[in-house]
Amino acid sequence: MKLLKAGLLSALLLGAQQVAADTKIVFNNFLSPNDALWTDVMLPWIADIERVTEGRVTFTVPASSLAPPPELFNAVQQGVADGAFQMVGFLRQSNPEMQMPLLPMTYFGNRETSVAFWRTYEKFFAGKNDMKDVVLLGLITTPPASFFNMKPEPIQSLADLQGLKIWSLPGVTADALSALGAVVTPGPAVRMYEVISGGVVDAFCCINFESLEVFNVSQYLGSATEVPGHLFAPAFAVFLHKDVWATISPEDQQAIREVSGETLAQRGAFGDPKEAEARQRAIDRGIPVVPASDAFVAEITAALEPIRGQWYDAVGALGIDGKAALEFYLAEQAKIKAGN
Repeated sequence: MKLLKAGLLSALLLGAQQVAADTKIVFNNFLSPNDALWTDVMLPWIADIERVTEGRVTFTVPASSLAPPPELFNAVQQGVADGAFQMVGFLRQSNPEMQMPLLPMTYFGNRETSVAFWRTYEKFFAGKNDMKDVVLLGLITTPPASFFNMKPEPIQSLADLQGLKIWSLPGVTADALSALGAVVTPGPAVRMYEVISGGVVDAFCCINFESLEVFNVSQYLGSATEVPGHLFAPAFAVFLHKDVWATISPEDQQAIREVSGETLAQRGAFGDPKEAEARQRAIDRGIPVVPASDAFVAEITAALEPIRGQWYDAVGALGIDGKAALEFYLAEQAKIKAGN
């Protein structure tokens, strides 16, 4: 009888430990449920984690965002959510190194930028200025954009940009557009419709063709001018609160890392085909989509050189060689595009 009781007690304790070991993560999504970044990247990543941990780590996604996009990092730090993904432009003050993929004319393919960004993070950024109170699990970029004019005449020179009222995401890109002579109205993408539809601006930047459809502003597009390497590619950091991470066993943490990091970055392949289709739909509607002339590209390159210099200075203060990091990032994109 004593042996039976002891065995029963051991089984109950083992069961209690198993229940205690399970981690349920409240993970925030600020995008619409049909946004490709959510359906093709984040949801499959969540499913991968639940699969590799055999259900010991599970996710709950609230019906609506628990915080506005600029405040998601703070929301996770404060425990409002256990995890989230956030556009890195909103981390500019705390993490200037994360602004690298937002630098103009640095995008040469969505899988390429996503994977190169993660490799650059691991080689140059990790341990230098880690995001406070969270564990970074992934970095992902989405397709880029250049200039969208609300008029049918494409933007063709710096002269066309002087005093032009333009909407942009905040941060490095807004600074770049200001350096080009535009009058920038920055804000999160979820607010772009009210700014554009309300006639506050004459042009917009930094959102791709597919997102114009998702955010219901494609009807305001009059023409597009594309710059080599583009002006902006949104990038997102994916993270969990460190205390939540600590509740996960070391074995499951390792399993999660194996489906995160560069594996998650490889999902960046989702972006370019969908973007090409959305771009073609705009062309089919009669929207002029033209390349910037060599002269315009030269003007832009010269005008934006100080923006790179400012980034070099910002990350240099953290002990990061910004020039070497950016050169590595661009070289890795070329390597990945070549199949390496």
